[in-house]
Amino acid sequence: MSVSPDPARRVLARRWLPRSFYARAALILILPIITLQLAVAVMFLQRHYEDVTVQMTRNMSREIALVRAEPELASRLDIEIVAPPAGMRLRPWDLSGRAMREELMDRFPDLVRVDTVSLRKTVQLGFEDGTGLRFDRGNVSAANPHQLLVLMVATALIMTAVSALFMRGQIRPIRRLARAAQAFGRGHVADYRPSGATEVRAAGTAFLEMRARIERHIEQRTLLLSGVSHDLRTPLTRMKLELSMMDVPEATALAEDVASMERIIDTFLEFSRENANDVRQATELGPLLRGAVDMAAPGRGIAVDGPEVTADVYPDGLSRAVANLVKNALRYGEEVRVGLQVAASALVISVEDDGPGIPETDREEAMRPFARLDSARSNTAGNVGLGLAIVRDVARAHGGTLRLGESGLGGLSAQIVLPR
Repeated sequence: MSVSPDPARRVLARRWLPRSFYARAALILILPIITLQLAVAVMFLQRHYEDVTVQMTRNMSREIALVRAEPELASRLDIEIVAPPAGMRLRPWDLSGRAMREELMDRFPDLVRVDTVSLRKTVQLGFEDGTGLRFDRGNVSAANPHQLLVLMVATALIMTAVSALFMRGQIRPIRRLARAAQAFGRGHVADYRPSGATEVRAAGTAFLEMRARIERHIEQRTLLLSGVSHDLRTPLTRMKLELSMMDVPEATALAEDVASMERIIDTFLEFSRENANDVRQATELGPLLRGAVDMAAPGRGIAVDGPEVTADVYPDGLSRAVANLVKNALRYGEEVRVGLQVAASALVISVEDDGPGIPETDREEAMRPFARLDSARSNTAGNVGLGLAIVRDVARAHGGTLRLGESGLGGLSAQIVLPR
Protein backbone atom coordinates (compact mmCIF):
# COMPACT_ATOMS: atom_id res chain seq x y z
CA MET A 1 0.00 0.00 0.00
CA SER A 2 1.51 3.31 -1.09
CA VAL A 3 1.66 6.20 1.37
CA SER A 4 1.27 9.70 0.01
CA PRO A 5 3.88 12.27 1.07
CA ASP A 6 3.08 14.48 4.02
CA PRO A 7 1.41 17.72 2.77
CA ALA A 8 3.43 19.73 5.28
CA ARG A 9 6.65 18.34 3.83
CA ARG A 10 5.53 19.21 0.30
CA VAL A 11 4.73 22.77 1.37
CA LEU A 12 8.11 23.06 3.12
CA ALA A 13 9.93 21.75 0.06
CA ARG A 14 8.13 24.23 -2.19
CA ARG A 15 8.98 27.05 0.19
CA TRP A 16 12.70 26.30 -0.05
CA LEU A 17 12.66 25.96 -3.84
CA PRO A 18 13.39 29.13 -5.86
CA ARG A 19 10.33 30.78 -7.41
CA SER A 20 11.61 32.05 -10.75
CA PHE A 21 11.96 29.74 -13.75
CA TYR A 22 15.52 30.94 -14.34
CA ALA A 23 16.58 30.06 -10.78
CA ARG A 24 14.91 26.64 -10.97
CA ALA A 25 16.53 25.89 -14.32
CA ALA A 26 19.89 26.95 -12.91
CA LEU A 27 19.34 24.64 -9.95
CA ILE A 28 18.48 21.76 -12.29
CA LEU A 29 21.66 22.48 -14.25
CA ILE A 30 24.11 23.10 -11.40
CA LEU A 31 22.96 20.43 -8.92
CA PRO A 32 23.87 17.45 -11.16
CA ILE A 33 27.25 19.04 -11.98
CA ILE A 34 28.08 19.50 -8.30
CA THR A 35 26.91 15.98 -7.49
CA LEU A 36 29.04 14.57 -10.31
CA GLN A 37 32.08 16.56 -9.19
CA LEU A 38 31.72 15.35 -5.61
CA ALA A 39 31.26 11.74 -6.72
CA VAL A 40 34.34 11.88 -8.95
CA ALA A 41 36.38 13.60 -6.24
CA VAL A 42 35.41 11.04 -3.62
CA MET A 43 36.10 8.13 -5.94
CA PHE A 44 39.44 9.63 -6.95
CA LEU A 45 40.59 10.44 -3.43
CA GLN A 46 39.36 7.31 -1.72
CA ARG A 47 40.12 4.82 -4.48
CA HIS A 48 42.71 5.90 -6.98
CA TYR A 49 44.70 8.40 -4.91
CA GLU A 50 44.83 6.29 -1.75
CA ASP A 51 45.63 3.14 -3.72
CA VAL A 52 48.52 4.88 -5.43
CA THR A 53 49.77 6.14 -2.07
CA VAL A 54 49.59 2.64 -0.57
CA GLN A 55 51.48 1.17 -3.52
CA MET A 56 54.23 3.80 -3.32
CA THR A 57 54.44 3.35 0.46
CA ARG A 58 54.95 -0.39 0.04
CA ASN A 59 57.85 0.28 -2.31
CA MET A 60 59.29 2.82 0.08
CA SER A 61 58.94 0.48 3.04
CA ARG A 62 61.45 -1.89 1.40
CA GLU A 63 64.01 0.92 1.23
CA ILE A 64 63.29 1.89 4.85
CA ALA A 65 63.83 -1.68 5.98
CA LEU A 66 67.09 -1.81 4.01
CA VAL A 67 68.37 1.44 5.57
CA ARG A 68 67.50 0.23 9.06
CA ALA A 69 69.47 -2.95 8.40
CA GLU A 70 72.40 -1.21 6.65
CA PRO A 71 72.53 2.51 7.65
CA GLU A 72 75.40 3.19 5.24
CA LEU A 73 72.96 2.86 2.31
CA ALA A 74 70.87 5.86 3.48
CA SER A 75 72.59 8.46 1.32
CA ARG A 76 72.27 6.32 -1.79
CA LEU A 77 68.51 5.89 -1.20
CA ASP A 78 67.87 9.60 -0.41
CA ILE A 79 66.96 8.82 3.19
CA GLU A 80 68.35 10.78 6.15
CA ILE A 81 68.98 9.31 9.58
CA VAL A 82 67.83 11.93 12.08
CA ALA A 83 66.42 12.28 15.59
CA PRO A 84 62.88 10.93 15.89
CA PRO A 85 60.05 13.48 15.68
CA ALA A 86 58.32 14.74 18.81
CA GLY A 87 54.94 13.16 18.09
CA MET A 88 52.36 11.85 15.66
CA ARG A 89 51.42 14.83 13.49
CA LEU A 90 49.08 14.61 10.47
CA ARG A 91 46.71 17.20 9.08
CA PRO A 92 43.02 16.18 9.41
CA TRP A 93 42.41 16.52 5.67
CA ASP A 94 45.56 14.66 4.65
CA LEU A 95 43.94 11.47 3.30
CA SER A 96 47.08 10.20 1.59
CA GLY A 97 49.09 10.78 4.79
CA ARG A 98 46.61 8.71 6.73
CA ALA A 99 46.84 5.88 4.18
CA MET A 100 50.65 6.11 4.26
CA ARG A 101 50.77 5.99 8.06
CA GLU A 102 48.50 2.93 8.24
CA GLU A 103 50.56 1.08 5.63
CA LEU A 104 53.90 1.91 7.35
CA MET A 105 52.59 0.87 10.77
CA ASP A 106 51.42 -2.43 9.29
CA ARG A 107 54.89 -2.95 7.83
CA PHE A 108 56.81 -1.76 10.91
CA PRO A 109 55.15 -2.72 14.23
CA ASP A 110 57.77 -0.70 16.17
CA LEU A 111 56.91 2.55 14.33
CA VAL A 112 55.58 4.99 16.98
CA ARG A 113 55.71 8.44 15.32
CA VAL A 114 54.88 9.81 11.86
CA ASP A 115 55.25 13.56 11.22
CA THR A 116 54.26 15.20 7.92
CA VAL A 117 53.67 18.71 9.31
CA SER A 118 56.95 19.96 10.79
CA LEU A 119 58.83 20.08 7.49
CA ARG A 120 57.07 20.87 4.23
CA LYS A 121 56.87 17.97 1.75
CA THR A 122 58.83 15.79 4.13
CA VAL A 123 58.01 12.65 6.12
CA GLN A 124 59.70 11.95 9.46
CA LEU A 125 59.50 8.57 11.16
CA GLY A 126 60.32 7.57 14.74
CA PHE A 127 60.85 4.01 15.98
CA GLU A 128 60.84 2.46 19.44
CA ASP A 129 64.63 2.03 19.44
CA GLY A 130 65.07 5.83 19.28
CA THR A 131 66.11 6.05 15.64
CA GLY A 132 64.48 8.36 13.13
CA LEU A 133 64.35 8.60 9.38
CA ARG A 134 63.43 11.45 7.07
CA PHE A 135 62.67 11.32 3.35
CA ASP A 136 60.85 13.27 0.65
CA ARG A 137 57.04 13.13 0.68
CA GLY A 138 57.03 12.55 -3.06
CA ASN A 139 58.43 9.07 -2.50
CA VAL A 140 55.13 7.92 -0.94
CA SER A 141 52.52 10.23 -2.52
CA ALA A 142 51.60 11.19 -6.05
CA ALA A 143 53.00 14.56 -7.07
CA ASN A 144 50.53 17.49 -7.42
CA PRO A 145 47.39 15.48 -6.69
CA HIS A 146 45.28 18.63 -6.62
CA GLN A 147 45.72 19.30 -10.34
CA LEU A 148 42.87 16.98 -11.29
CA LEU A 149 40.56 18.59 -8.75
CA VAL A 150 41.50 22.09 -9.90
CA LEU A 151 40.92 21.10 -13.51
CA MET A 152 37.54 19.59 -12.62
CA VAL A 153 36.40 22.68 -10.72
CA ALA A 154 37.65 25.12 -13.37
CA THR A 155 35.99 23.15 -16.17
CA ALA A 156 32.75 22.94 -14.19
CA LEU A 157 32.73 26.72 -13.57
CA ILE A 158 33.37 27.52 -17.23
CA MET A 159 30.72 25.12 -18.50
CA THR A 160 28.23 26.36 -15.91
CA ALA A 161 28.79 29.97 -17.02
CA VAL A 162 28.35 29.02 -20.68
CA SER A 163 25.21 27.04 -19.85
CA ALA A 164 23.82 29.95 -17.79
CA LEU A 165 24.29 32.36 -20.70
CA PHE A 166 22.62 29.92 -23.09
CA MET A 167 19.79 29.31 -20.63
CA ARG A 168 19.20 33.05 -20.19
CA GLY A 169 18.82 33.37 -23.95
CA GLN A 170 16.25 30.57 -23.92
CA ILE A 171 14.28 32.07 -21.02
CA ARG A 172 14.18 35.60 -22.46
CA PRO A 173 11.36 34.78 -24.96
CA ILE A 174 9.30 33.30 -22.12
CA ARG A 175 9.69 36.51 -20.13
CA ARG A 176 8.65 38.59 -23.13
CA LEU A 177 5.56 36.40 -23.54
CA ALA A 178 4.74 36.80 -19.84
CA ARG A 179 5.08 40.60 -20.05
CA ALA A 180 2.85 40.73 -23.14
CA ALA A 181 0.18 38.57 -21.45
CA GLN A 182 0.36 40.67 -18.27
CA ALA A 183 0.03 43.90 -20.25
CA PHE A 184 -2.96 42.55 -22.18
CA GLY A 185 -4.61 41.53 -18.91
CA ARG A 186 -4.31 45.17 -17.78
CA GLY A 187 -5.79 46.56 -20.95
CA HIS A 188 -2.58 47.32 -22.88
CA VAL A 189 -1.51 45.88 -26.22
CA ALA A 190 2.24 45.35 -26.00
CA ASP A 191 4.36 44.73 -29.08
CA TYR A 192 5.23 41.03 -29.17
CA ARG A 193 6.65 38.66 -31.76
CA PRO A 194 7.09 34.92 -31.09
CA SER A 195 10.71 33.85 -30.76
CA GLY A 196 12.83 31.24 -29.04
CA ALA A 197 12.41 27.48 -29.05
CA THR A 198 9.67 25.72 -30.98
CA GLU A 199 7.48 25.24 -27.91
CA VAL A 200 7.83 28.90 -26.89
CA ARG A 201 7.02 30.04 -30.43
CA ALA A 202 3.92 27.84 -30.42
CA ALA A 203 2.79 29.33 -27.10
CA GLY A 204 3.45 32.86 -28.39
CA THR A 205 1.49 32.23 -31.59
CA ALA A 206 -1.40 30.81 -29.57
CA PHE A 207 -1.33 33.90 -27.35
CA LEU A 208 -1.46 36.25 -30.34
CA GLU A 209 -4.39 34.33 -31.82
CA MET A 210 -6.21 34.40 -28.49
CA ARG A 211 -5.58 38.13 -28.11
CA ALA A 212 -6.91 38.77 -31.60
CA ARG A 213 -10.06 36.74 -30.89
CA ILE A 214 -10.69 38.59 -27.63
CA GLU A 215 -10.20 41.96 -29.31
CA ARG A 216 -12.63 41.00 -32.08
CA HIS A 217 -15.15 39.83 -29.49
CA ILE A 218 -14.86 43.11 -27.55
CA GLU A 219 -15.21 45.12 -30.74
CA GLN A 220 -18.29 43.17 -31.82
CA ARG A 221 -19.88 43.55 -28.39
CA THR A 222 -19.19 47.28 -28.41
CA LEU A 223 -20.61 47.75 -31.90
CA LEU A 224 -23.69 45.70 -31.04
CA LEU A 225 -24.54 47.55 -27.84
CA SER A 226 -23.69 50.94 -29.30
CA GLY A 227 -25.72 50.29 -32.45
CA VAL A 228 -28.78 49.05 -30.61
CA SER A 229 -28.65 51.84 -28.06
CA HIS A 230 -28.16 54.48 -30.75
CA ASP A 231 -31.03 53.17 -32.88
CA LEU A 232 -33.40 53.23 -29.91
CA ARG A 233 -32.81 56.88 -29.18
CA THR A 234 -34.76 58.09 -32.24
CA PRO A 235 -38.08 56.37 -31.42
CA LEU A 236 -37.70 57.27 -27.76
CA THR A 237 -37.20 60.92 -28.62
CA ARG A 238 -40.28 60.82 -30.83
CA MET A 239 -42.25 59.20 -28.02
CA LYS A 240 -41.16 61.91 -25.60
CA LEU A 241 -42.34 64.62 -27.98
CA GLU A 242 -45.68 62.94 -28.49
CA LEU A 243 -46.15 62.42 -24.75
CA SER A 244 -45.32 66.06 -24.05
CA MET A 245 -48.24 67.10 -26.30
CA MET A 246 -50.70 64.66 -24.74
CA ASP A 247 -52.94 65.95 -21.98
CA VAL A 248 -54.13 62.69 -20.46
CA PRO A 249 -53.46 61.15 -17.02
CA GLU A 250 -51.66 58.19 -18.55
CA ALA A 251 -49.06 60.45 -20.17
CA THR A 252 -47.16 60.96 -16.91
CA ALA A 253 -46.70 57.22 -16.32
CA LEU A 254 -45.65 56.68 -19.91
CA ALA A 255 -43.14 59.53 -19.65
CA GLU A 256 -41.59 57.86 -16.60
CA ASP A 257 -41.30 54.60 -18.56
CA VAL A 258 -39.59 56.42 -21.42
CA ALA A 259 -37.17 58.06 -18.96
CA SER A 260 -36.41 54.64 -17.50
CA MET A 261 -35.71 53.30 -20.98
CA GLU A 262 -33.35 56.21 -21.61
CA ARG A 263 -31.43 55.37 -18.43
CA ILE A 264 -31.14 51.78 -19.62
CA ILE A 265 -29.77 52.97 -22.96
CA ASP A 266 -27.25 55.24 -21.21
CA THR A 267 -26.13 52.26 -19.15
CA PHE A 268 -25.67 50.18 -22.30
CA LEU A 269 -23.56 52.93 -23.87
CA GLU A 270 -21.46 53.26 -20.72
CA PHE A 271 -20.86 49.52 -20.56
CA SER A 272 -19.85 49.35 -24.22
CA ARG A 273 -17.68 52.47 -24.11
CA GLU A 274 -14.02 51.79 -24.82
CA ASN A 275 -11.21 53.57 -22.99
CA ALA A 276 -9.30 54.46 -26.14
CA ASN A 277 -9.29 58.15 -25.18
CA ASP A 278 -8.50 57.48 -21.53
CA VAL A 279 -4.74 57.69 -20.99
CA ARG A 280 -3.13 56.18 -17.93
CA GLN A 281 -1.37 58.89 -15.97
CA ALA A 282 -0.30 59.94 -12.50
CA THR A 283 -3.42 61.32 -10.80
CA GLU A 284 -4.22 62.63 -7.34
CA LEU A 285 -6.89 60.26 -6.07
CA GLY A 286 -8.38 62.63 -3.48
CA PRO A 287 -9.72 65.22 -5.97
CA LEU A 288 -10.69 62.44 -8.41
CA LEU A 289 -12.81 60.63 -5.81
CA ARG A 290 -14.44 63.85 -4.59
CA GLY A 291 -15.28 64.80 -8.17
CA ALA A 292 -16.80 61.37 -8.81
CA VAL A 293 -18.91 61.61 -5.64
CA ASP A 294 -20.13 65.11 -6.54
CA MET A 295 -21.02 63.89 -10.03
CA ALA A 296 -22.98 60.91 -8.71
CA ALA A 297 -24.65 62.62 -5.75
CA PRO A 298 -24.60 66.42 -6.11
CA GLY A 299 -25.59 68.23 -2.95
CA ARG A 300 -25.57 65.14 -0.71
CA GLY A 301 -22.39 66.16 1.06
CA ILE A 302 -20.77 62.71 0.99
CA ALA A 303 -17.21 63.02 2.31
CA VAL A 304 -14.20 61.05 1.13
CA ASP A 305 -12.02 59.74 3.95
CA GLY A 306 -8.41 58.84 3.31
CA PRO A 307 -4.91 60.22 2.73
CA GLU A 308 -3.84 62.25 -0.25
CA VAL A 309 -2.00 59.94 -2.63
CA THR A 310 -0.96 59.99 -6.29
CA ALA A 311 -1.34 56.84 -8.39
CA ASP A 312 -0.94 55.80 -12.02
CA VAL A 313 -4.57 55.24 -13.13
CA TYR A 314 -7.09 55.78 -15.91
CA PRO A 315 -8.79 58.90 -14.45
CA ASP A 316 -11.98 58.81 -16.54
CA GLY A 317 -12.57 55.10 -16.06
CA LEU A 318 -11.87 55.17 -12.31
CA SER A 319 -14.07 58.22 -11.82
CA ARG A 320 -16.91 56.51 -13.69
CA ALA A 321 -16.48 53.35 -11.60
CA VAL A 322 -16.64 55.22 -8.28
CA ALA A 323 -19.65 57.21 -9.48
CA ASN A 324 -21.41 53.94 -10.36
CA LEU A 325 -20.76 52.55 -6.89
CA VAL A 326 -22.04 55.71 -5.22
CA LYS A 327 -25.21 55.72 -7.35
CA ASN A 328 -25.73 52.05 -6.58
CA ALA A 329 -25.30 52.72 -2.84
CA LEU A 330 -27.78 55.62 -2.90
CA ARG A 331 -30.29 53.51 -4.80
CA TYR A 332 -30.51 51.00 -1.95
CA GLY A 333 -29.42 52.95 1.15
CA GLU A 334 -29.64 56.29 2.85
CA GLU A 335 -26.17 56.66 4.34
CA VAL A 336 -23.09 56.28 2.10
CA ARG A 337 -19.46 56.33 3.13
CA VAL A 338 -16.49 56.58 0.67
CA GLY A 339 -12.97 55.82 1.82
CA LEU A 340 -9.43 55.36 0.52
CA GLN A 341 -6.87 53.07 2.15
CA VAL A 342 -3.19 52.89 1.18
CA ALA A 343 -1.25 49.65 1.73
CA ALA A 344 2.28 48.65 0.79
CA SER A 345 1.24 46.89 -2.41
CA ALA A 346 -2.32 48.09 -3.12
CA LEU A 347 -4.80 50.96 -3.01
CA VAL A 348 -8.32 50.20 -1.77
CA ILE A 349 -11.24 52.47 -2.67
CA SER A 350 -14.33 51.50 -0.67
CA VAL A 351 -17.96 52.57 -0.98
CA GLU A 352 -20.25 51.45 1.86
CA ASP A 353 -23.97 51.84 2.42
CA ASP A 354 -26.60 50.93 5.00
CA GLY A 355 -28.89 49.11 2.56
CA PRO A 356 -29.99 45.47 2.53
CA GLY A 357 -26.65 44.26 1.14
CA ILE A 358 -26.02 41.20 -1.02
CA PRO A 359 -25.82 37.63 0.36
CA GLU A 360 -22.35 36.13 0.18
CA THR A 361 -23.53 33.37 -2.15
CA ASP A 362 -24.83 35.93 -4.68
CA ARG A 363 -21.91 38.37 -4.74
CA GLU A 364 -20.06 36.75 -7.63
CA GLU A 365 -23.27 36.57 -9.66
CA ALA A 366 -23.97 40.24 -8.91
CA MET A 367 -20.77 41.31 -10.70
CA ARG A 368 -21.70 39.57 -13.95
CA PRO A 369 -23.18 41.62 -16.81
CA PHE A 370 -26.98 41.83 -16.90
CA ALA A 371 -27.28 40.02 -13.56
CA ARG A 372 -30.31 41.06 -11.48
CA LEU A 373 -30.71 39.39 -8.14
CA ASP A 374 -34.04 38.26 -6.74
CA SER A 375 -33.52 40.01 -3.42
CA ALA A 376 -33.93 43.41 -1.87
CA ARG A 377 -31.24 44.70 -4.23
CA SER A 378 -33.00 43.41 -7.35
CA ASN A 379 -34.28 45.31 -10.33
CA THR A 380 -35.60 48.84 -9.97
CA ALA A 381 -36.53 51.32 -12.63
CA GLY A 382 -33.70 51.57 -15.13
CA ASN A 383 -31.51 48.91 -13.52
CA VAL A 384 -30.23 46.30 -16.00
CA GLY A 385 -27.47 44.78 -13.89
CA LEU A 386 -24.46 46.46 -15.49
CA GLY A 387 -23.22 48.80 -12.73
CA LEU A 388 -21.00 46.35 -10.88
CA ALA A 389 -19.89 44.77 -14.17
CA ILE A 390 -18.65 48.16 -15.36
CA VAL A 391 -16.78 48.72 -12.09
CA ARG A 392 -15.13 45.31 -12.27
CA ASP A 393 -14.03 45.94 -15.88
CA VAL A 394 -12.42 49.22 -14.81
CA ALA A 395 -10.65 47.52 -11.88
CA ARG A 396 -9.36 44.75 -14.16
CA ALA A 397 -8.09 47.35 -16.65
CA HIS A 398 -5.88 48.63 -13.81
CA GLY A 399 -4.71 45.11 -13.01
CA GLY A 400 -6.88 45.03 -9.88
CA THR A 401 -10.20 43.58 -8.83
CA LEU A 402 -13.60 44.37 -7.31
CA ARG A 403 -14.48 42.85 -3.94
CA LEU A 404 -17.91 42.79 -2.31
CA GLY A 405 -18.36 42.34 1.42
CA GLU A 406 -20.29 43.46 4.47
CA SER A 407 -20.29 47.14 5.32
CA GLY A 408 -19.69 48.61 8.74
CA LEU A 409 -22.96 50.46 8.20
CA GLY A 410 -24.84 47.19 7.89
CA GLY A 411 -25.19 47.08 4.12
CA LEU A 412 -22.87 46.39 1.19
CA SER A 413 -19.18 47.26 1.01
CA ALA A 414 -17.75 47.49 -2.54
CA GLN A 415 -13.96 47.77 -2.73
CA ILE A 416 -11.89 48.59 -5.81
CA VAL A 417 -8.42 47.11 -5.19
CA LEU A 418 -5.69 48.61 -7.38
CA PRO A 419 -2.06 47.36 -7.34
CA ARG A 420 0.63 49.95 -6.63
